[in-house]
Amino acid sequence: MSMEITIAFIGLFFLGCGLGYPVLVIAANRGPIPWLLVPMIAYSIPLFTIGPHPIVLGLYCPISVYLLYSCLVLIRNPSEFNQLFLRIGQE
Repeated sequence: MSMEITIAFIGLFFLGCGLGYPVLVIAANRGPIPWLLVPMIAYSIPLFTIGPHPIVLGLYCPISVYLLYSCLVLIRNPSEFNQLFLRIGQE
């Protein structure tokens, strides 16, 4: 069973990315650790029930890119990452 990439697959994937982006914006403004893990856990429910549908895979993309960005900031400058958490805590 091969998975073909079609225009419908790409369209549904971008639809999932578009649906996941507002969740990313809300979660990133509240703090990365607890607020980003909640959508990841919520997205895993359809992933394990209906399988790797393009919309479900698209939901993961914005959050995973933001998590990779946060890890890159942490690796480059750990004190800046600490200041980010302090700024979030003061807001």
